[in-house]
Amino acid sequence: MASYSINALLSMQKSLVQRRQQLEEVKNNTTSRSIHRDINGTEQINEPTYDIKKVDKKIVRINNALFRIDQMIKQSNAVTEIDVDINYDDLSSELE
Repeated sequence: MASYSINALLSMQKSLVQRRQQLEEVKNNTTSRSIHRDINGTEQINEPTYDIKKVDKKIVRINNALFRIDQMIKQSNAVTEIDVDINYDDLSSELE
């Protein structure tokens, strides 16, 4: 298991979301290609460009990684305390 800063994890999360979107486009739009041949007419052959199971498996792995990143960031936020010189009660109270 590798250790990363929260900042690095947030950057990875953003990148993985973009990659997942790209793979979902591949899955939905370009998983097959057509070959047209003129042999006594037009013949159309559909061949898969990518193995749909492999694309789906990659998307699932990215989703699992995004879940783990989100979970670890939230866990870190739950235990991390930050010293800030702010009086919340005074700032959020009604006007006098």
